[in-house]
This record gives sequence, C-alpha cells and structure tokens, in this order.
Amino acid sequence: MKLKAALLVLSLLVTANQAMAGTPGLTGIYHGQHLITMRGCPGACQAGSELVLGKGIRNADWSWNFDEGWVLIRGTTLTVGFDYEVQSVGNQGQGDDRLTAGFTDNLDGTYTVYHGFQIYNPNVGNPRADTSTTFEITEDPDNPNRIAIITVDDEPGGVPDGIPGTQIVSIFPMTVQPDFEGSARLEGSSSGGDGISDQLKERLGLNPDADNADTDGDGVPDAEELGGDPENPLDSDGDGVIDALEPGAAAHDARVAAGVALLDGIPGRRVTGDPLSGTIAEASVGEAWRFTSVTTGYMSLATDTDGDAAIPDTTRGDAGLEYQHGFLRFDLQATAAVSDPVTVRLTFQAPLPESSRLLLYATQAVGGVERYQLMASGAYQRLDDHTLEISLHDNGPWDLNPAAGILTFGAAPVENTLGGHQESSGNGGGMDMAALALLVLLTAFRRWRAVP
Repeated sequence: MKLKAALLVLSLLVTANQAMAGTPGLTGIYHGQHLITMRGCPGACQAGSELVLGKGIRNADWSWNFDEGWVLIRGTTLTVGFDYEVQSVGNQGQGDDRLTAGFTDNLDGTYTVYHGFQIYNPNVGNPRADTSTTFEITEDPDNPNRIAIITVDDEPGGVPDGIPGTQIVSIFPMTVQPDFEGSARLEGSSSGGDGISDQLKERLGLNPDADNADTDGDGVPDAEELGGDPENPLDSDGDGVIDALEPGAAAHDARVAAGVALLDGIPGRRVTGDPLSGTIAEASVGEAWRFTSVTTGYMSLATDTDGDAAIPDTTRGDAGLEYQHGFLRFDLQATAAVSDPVTVRLTFQAPLPESSRLLLYATQAVGGVERYQLMASGAYQRLDDHTLEISLHDNGPWDLNPAAGILTFGAAPVENTLGGHQESSGNGGGMDMAALALLVLLTAFRRWRAVP
C-alpha cells in the first residue's frame, strides 16, 4: 500500500512537471513582442462562458529583465477601440518607470508580474486596477537566446477557472482577464552567427532563425544585403522593401515589391497566433509606375477621438468576416505621363478565399477620414488561388493621394463567411456579438456612475 501511495505521489509530481514546462531561473535581458486577447465574463467566469472582447490591433513591444526582476509591457489599441496600458502598481513614476512592473520567479517555470491595468475610455471613467498576471516562460531548446511567453490561468483563490489570465473584478463593466502571448530574444544575441543582433533583425522584419542567415532565401546572406550600415539597410530600388527581404532581381526592380510578410509577421516565422502571420505577399505593377513604399499589418485604422462615441470606431469592416490576410498598403509614383487605369497584381503565398466567398476591402477617404469600404467586384479579378489584379486610377475614388502621378492605395482580401452580404454595409465599424455585449454593459456602467 505504501509503495502504491509513493508511486501515486511520484506520478502526480511527474505529471505536474510535464504540465508546467517553463524554464525557472532565467537570467539576462530579453526584448520581443506580444499580442493581447481581452476576455470578459458577463457572469461567473468558467471555461466556455467567456467572451473575446477584442485583441490588440497589432503586436506590442515588451522587455524582460530577469536579473533585476522587472518587465516593461507596451500597450496598443484593442479591436473594439480602447487603448490599454500595463503600468507599475499604483501607476508610479515618470515615463517608462510608470510602465515598469515588477515580477517574481516562482521557480517552477512561471513568473508572476504585479502590475496595473487600465483601459482608456472616458465614457466609463478610464477604469484601472492593480492586479497580477502569471506567465509560463520557456527557453527554446533549439535556441537558448529565445523564450516563448504565454499567460497561464492563475486565480487569487487558487482555483483555476479554465480561462487564461487572472480575473479583474468590480472595476470594469464585466470581469475581465487580459491574456498576453509572445516571445522575446536575449539582448545582443545573434542567432545567425553573422554579427547582426536578433533584436535588430526583428525590428527590420528579418528572420533571425533563417537558414544560413538568409531571410529571403536568394543565396545572399542578410548581413551582405543590409550593407555597411545595418541600422540603415540597403533598399536598392527604393520601393520601401529592403534588399534583405526581396529575393534576387526583385531587390533591384521598383516595379516589384516582394518578400513582404503579412500580419506583423516575419518571413518564414509566425510571430502571432494568426494563421497567416509570416506568410509573404508580392505586389507588381506595369512599366509606367514604381513602388515607393509597401507596408502590411492588421486591418485597422486610427480610432475616432469623439468623446461621445460609446465605442470608438476601429473601422475593421463588418462583423463575422474573416480578415486572415490582413492589410497591404502601397504608394506608387508614375515614371511617365499616364491616363489608362493602373493594374496592380497582388500575389499571396497563402491561398485566397474561393471566388464565391472573396470580398476586397480598400481604404477610401470619407469626410476627410480614411475608412474601409467594399470594392465593387468589377474593380478586381481573382486570377487564381494566390493572385489578384486590381484596376485603379490616379486620383480616382480609391486613391488616397490627390497629387498627380502619386497613387496611395490599401487593400484587404476578406473571406465572406456570412453568406449574403450587402455592399452598403461595408462602411467599416461593424462589431461582433462580444463587442455588442460590451457596448451594452458599458452604457449601463456609464449610467450607473452618473447616478449620485
């Protein structure tokens, strides 16, 4: 009987160690990025009852100092329009000191950060709470210079609720649980062994783990394609995409912008939980035009500043659609007099939605403010599973730059998962049921605060 009991205890210990696979006792300073998911519970929190209230519209930076036990977590905007901020307990200090939170190493692979959390929405008084978040931090077995960081379910009473994060109660209109996920690299490390730091490579959109330290796979090492000053990398054709990202001849042809990673990703490596993060796209145009800038990211634009808006409009398009490919924006400059439509070809590494389900949102100036609008199906053509052609006019309705010979355009291929879809609804600013529920609760909360 004693032997069975001992074996049971040993089995439980082994199971616990397997379940908590983090790395205790980390040292050094690490820099990286995270993506936040905000969950809320209209009632008691338990797995399956929570709502996803929103995600960060882009990755945000964080820095971890394991020698001194502090972390600096930058905030961004949630997809429902609120900015969030992670602060020190009590929101003390000035500048970055105000945003620097302390943490403890729990010696089991988890690290608990003690911090403030604030959402900026003046309609509900910019609610703020001091709280804690526990992370499992794991050293990459294939690269000790890299750590993976996830939020674990850690509740003050010690009883998990099945939802990643720690409950913040009685402060926000509903119980909320911030969930951060990301990674970081050891300061000064060079995983490629080429003397270019991982941190600089990630800032430039390069893959620190690329085979032979060659992100674009054209046989020329990143270090060589960056040029003599890696802080100011070469862009031989001036198209806004550095040579180390553009393979082969594309690096010297301004009519082609290649090797551009989607969704804040890095070519060949997913940075976020988005399935297509790190897949690449290419844009090409005819002889009379050249690219001067190409950027990608999430389908999001600046929020409204109207204090009367219950939820600022993040102009992400209509609720219920799939925005997996994110957003691609480019600037074109004419090299000769042009009058015919400009045909831009976009080629995506990941397959596009099938023709019957494909929609294309594009940015358009509405009342002097950029908004996403649905393009008419006749303005673009799906050539195959990976390729779109779009017809544009200089200073036409989709050109955001009225200067002659300059064309600025942004587009997001979307999968229509709603079935029927009315183009008149494509004004940007649709919200899903979670956001609608939050809006109702925020309105009630605002009225409650106004009662003397």
